Amino acid sequence: MPKPKSQICEVKIEGEWRAVSLTVAAVNHVRALKRCTACHGRVTILGTYKWPTVRRTMSHRKSHHGCPLMPDTYSGTPSLHPQALA
Repeated sequence: MPKPKSQICEVKIEGEWRAVSLTVAAVNHVRALKRCTACHGRVTILGTYKWPTVRRTMSHRKSHHGCPLMPDTYSGTPSLHPQALA
């Protein structure tokens, strides 16, 4: 499984998954389902606001040890999320 970029997630738009930046996902697709590009687990987009910069991060709704984008909990072996979104 190749290591995806951490500033991108996938958003379900009109029935299909599309890779977008975290900013676009948070601003333009607030209510859409979002998933991690690495493990396909459901994610939430978080933001910290310090004028004039907004920093976006992605957080898994339910963590698991197979996502290489989460270095604090990553086991070293990439795998799909147990509740992966299709």
